[in-house]
Amino acid sequence: MPLSEAERKKCVETLLNAEKEKKQAVQLSVTYPHITIEDSYAISTAVAQHKIKGGAKLIGHKVGLTSKAMQASSQINEPDYGHLLDYMMIPDGAKVPHSGYCVPRVEVELAFILGRELKGPALAWPTCCARPNTSFRQLRSSMRG
Repeated sequence: MPLSEAERKKCVETLLNAEKEKKQAVQLSVTYPHITIEDSYAISTAVAQHKIKGGAKLIGHKVGLTSKAMQASSQINEPDYGHLLDYMMIPDGAKVPHSGYCVPRVEVELAFILGRELKGPALAWPTCCARPNTSFRQLRSSMRG
């Protein structure tokens, strides 16, 4: 059974407050054991929309948990996707203050710089991808189990 709208709103508030206060929150699946993948994506989208309304700019999307090891560590059995906002981009060589994170960690990921927006049923990588790139994702873990 999916979460109610009130429960989803509470989850959004929990995540926003955890990031703002730089304190870990209890994993949503612990508080709401009946949470579904659809709930999770709706909550993630609502968090991103809140940040965009506050001035953040959507600059891309990401796919995460692509390795079986990361899926196992997260207790998720499939890759996930999410939004990339402008404040998440850190220039090469920049110093990142640890004070901005609850539990600072870094994960290496493969990134693709797209040459154009992906649309339509007949997509081929060579026509869409301008170049592959290596990226490092800073994990803003605001959840604790």
